[in-house]
Amino acid sequence: MYNNRILELLFTLFKSMSVIVTFAYILSRLSSVKHVFSENFNRYEKIFLTIFFAVLSILGTFLGIIIMDAYANIRAIGALMAGLLGGPLVGMSAGLIAGLHRFSLGGFTALACAIGTTTTGLIGGLFHKKYKKNEINFKNGFLIGAAALTIEMIIVIIFSRPLNLALELVGIIAIPMILSNSLGISIFISILNKVKEDNQKIRALQAEKVLSIADRSLPLLQNGLDSDSAAKIISMIKKESQVDAVAITDTEKILAFSGLGADHHRRGEKIKTEASHRAMQEKKTILVDHKKDINCNHNNCQLTDAVITPLKIKDSVYGLLKLYRSKEKITVLDIKLAEGIADLLATQIKLAKLSKQAELKSEAELKALQAQINPHFLFNSLNAIAASCRTKPDQARELLIKLAGIFRRTLKRDVHQITLAEEIEFCRDYLSIEKARLDKRLAVEWKISAELMDTVIPPFIIQPLIENSIKHGIHPQEKGGKIIISAVENDQNLIITVSDSGSGIEKEKIKAIFAGQNDRIGLNNVIERLNSIYGSRANFKIESDSKSGTKNIIKIPKEFLFERRKAN
Repeated sequence: MYNNRILELLFTLFKSMSVIVTFAYILSRLSSVKHVFSENFNRYEKIFLTIFFAVLSILGTFLGIIIMDAYANIRAIGALMAGLLGGPLVGMSAGLIAGLHRFSLGGFTALACAIGTTTTGLIGGLFHKKYKKNEINFKNGFLIGAAALTIEMIIVIIFSRPLNLALELVGIIAIPMILSNSLGISIFISILNKVKEDNQKIRALQAEKVLSIADRSLPLLQNGLDSDSAAKIISMIKKESQVDAVAITDTEKILAFSGLGADHHRRGEKIKTEASHRAMQEKKTILVDHKKDINCNHNNCQLTDAVITPLKIKDSVYGLLKLYRSKEKITVLDIKLAEGIADLLATQIKLAKLSKQAELKSEAELKALQAQINPHFLFNSLNAIAASCRTKPDQARELLIKLAGIFRRTLKRDVHQITLAEEIEFCRDYLSIEKARLDKRLAVEWKISAELMDTVIPPFIIQPLIENSIKHGIHPQEKGGKIIISAVENDQNLIITVSDSGSGIEKEKIKAIFAGQNDRIGLNNVIERLNSIYGSRANFKIESDSKSGTKNIIKIPKEFLFERRKAN
């Protein structure tokens, strides 16, 4: 008779447990809440989990059976799962709410059940980190549930009076409750693990598509996002995502539209949808699940659902990416895909803008340097040419030709990269004019092998060093001096050296140069542009003393020598 009662109770609790599990399964299939069971939770999601599992625990009480003025129930499933998913605080909170509800129902086990349910929530929270690491499976879930329910039975014996009645009750309900709750917990965990596995597959598929789109779209975004590049990109997105239509906008108008509705959703139209404005203002993804919210005035428009994602980085919004479906709901894959692509596009747009700004800054610095040097150089050159006109007219003519060539190349020079041969030719013409001015007071020696001439370097990094050596090293000396320009290559670097036999530079002045506390615009520009293009990989240093003169040494890593890299 006693055993039949236990079996009957076990069968009834299993039926009740199946209701909870079925409800959990159906809920896990709903895309609107599916992500809640598999992500890191924010504050609001933790509140949702607390309330949800507290309600589930209370439902477990009502699905139980009244026996000996107590409840044989499946309340522990909700409390333990709350802790397992949300952590100790969520588990205890959900358990406490369900426990207080049970306490309000009365009975000699009311206090014990309230304490037990709260404890079960805490026990689930203790295994929260293991669950996040995917270390809790069906078997582990069953054992955790069995341990928690065993502790609940002990709490019932400790806190319920009379003791003999508590012992009799536990003797009847212990096995049915431990088995039904533990099995319910393990099945619930299996369902959630399946949801996590599905989400991981979705992420993998989404990542594969995003990378595929990224590989083909990066070259299109080097100059930023415009109507032409947007049209090519959305064509790829539509093919990969298999949605019915795709659009990209800036912050005001449609840049490109592809798919259903392309006949009336045209490039250049102003953004009309309220959801689009919300996405930009709130800087978050917005779902549209009704045709009227798409706000299309065309009678035959077939678009009914959309996901609208801002192209944003931090607080900057560059536009919107929209994926549309016709008479189908937007899926989790659609949302993840849209957000992944939007992040990619926003990053590339920002990088393109920064690259353009760096390019303009580099060009402006170079033009400023040229503007500062050219008048000074022109004045000295014209003086040297004027002095040669009467006594050496052929030399004057040759110097004028070289001077014209220097200014012509200065105006046309590539702002980004040139060959070492082109830089040397420019420096030779410059030195020809300086040598005519200083005559025998200036000697020049070149030490550069022919195989290095095609090496690619930034423009205007050798001539300022030569000019600096002449102006501050050679010219102040009555007897003049010698300049040696060399370029060698070792296993790691191209090393360019400009040395002079001048009077040298004081250590304090060298420190001031690298601290930017000097008026030597040419040197400052060389240092800044090397840092801009190569970062810390390039090196520039000055070695100087009063006896041996000054050495300017530039080291450029070999891995960059044959790349036409822009300053960025």
